[in-house]
Amino acid sequence: MMLNLSAISNATMQEIPYKWIVFENLLDTSVQSELANSFPTTNYKEYHARDFEPDGYPEYTYNDYRFFARCILDESKYKGLQDIKDLSLSWQKLIEELLTPDYREAMEHLTNLDLKNHSLTIYLTRHDLGFWNRPHTDIPRKHVTQLFYLNEGWNPEWGGCFRVLKDNQTTSVVKEVPPLPQYSVAIVRCDRSWHMVSPISLNATQHRLHLATTFWLPES
Repeated sequence: MMLNLSAISNATMQEIPYKWIVFENLLDTSVQSELANSFPTTNYKEYHARDFEPDGYPEYTYNDYRFFARCILDESKYKGLQDIKDLSLSWQKLIEELLTPDYREAMEHLTNLDLKNHSLTIYLTRHDLGFWNRPHTDIPRKHVTQLFYLNEGWNPEWGGCFRVLKDNQTTSVVKEVPPLPQYSVAIVRCDRSWHMVSPISLNATQHRLHLATTFWLPES
């Protein structure tokens, strides 16, 4: 297994200011470099704040919440897995592991939530130089999210860090996580689940890269 599911199942989430956790080396250290170096580069679509209305971020400007993403799985929109034949064998294996009932069960143990009726999405995400995500809590249906970072050699001075926040202020930082391959973050969405991605410097020599899995509440 590339993914340490027992570490997810047996972990305890932080409760203040909401439920969150930072993992180290959930992905086997022997494959982190290969995944980072073979991160897919094609078939991305641009998203920004307007794409998430009316439930999203109507007060945000175009540049406040902007990224590129490639859909791997979106159970609420598409039937089945998207074409991943262009991905490396390591990537295909990781995605297979994320699709197993064991991964969903591990996330249930971690969050103490019943996720069986939740739809799962898996997206590859890229933030370009100058991008950031201003403080937000996620839209209400976005119940549980896990992020796997995949930037080898990322310099924290470039920004692009995930920040757990106490409130909607960029300076109320509880925890800051650089997008290095040894790190993964999981959060449970609530009205207090403020978080952001700090601005990425124009001097950075890489795009910010991560894989995101999300369990979505059923549509009412």
